[in-house]
Amino acid sequence: MTRLAETPMSVEEFLRWQETQEERHELVDGRPRLMTGGTRAHRLISRNVLTFLHGALRGKPGQPMDEFAVVTAAGNIRYPDVLVDCGKGQLGDHLATGPTVVIEVASPTSLTTDYLQKPRDYASVPTISTYVILNQDIMRAAVLRRAGSELVLEGEAMGRHGLVDLPEIGVRLSLADVYEGLDLKE
Repeated sequence: MTRLAETPMSVEEFLRWQETQEERHELVDGRPRLMTGGTRAHRLISRNVLTFLHGALRGKPGQPMDEFAVVTAAGNIRYPDVLVDCGKGQLGDHLATGPTVVIEVASPTSLTTDYLQKPRDYASVPTISTYVILNQDIMRAAVLRRAGSELVLEGEAMGRHGLVDLPEIGVRLSLADVYEGLDLKE
């Protein structure tokens, strides 16, 4: 069983503490928060995106990663479902060194966090240019792009024919590929 810290933790303290835990946590405002397990739909969507990006980025500088840590300017640690790290990281790293595209799969219980809190956190990381929020219950992607110091909603892609352009990594993500294997409303 996880014993949560009673006093706020630094990033370094949290990373040492997290290594001793069985469950994964995020660090938010100095306090660990248990990450809940995803549904089958959540896992399938994440897997589909990671698999697509792995093939699309083969031989290119960006590396697609799942559940890899991003440290924000405020010292929060987030684990996006998928990210593309264009930094020059080492094999033993626990933190993304140049996250460029961040992708979250939103569930009904995570909507507030994914749409309100995480855009502020991710906007504080200067290398992140695009944040994509995929809905796990319908074929929909919200695309937030960097505008100065913020990530703002650029638009949405919907349905089987929806496309998400990610020019910063030279990829166009098809919602048909993202939602492959799921029988969802368009």
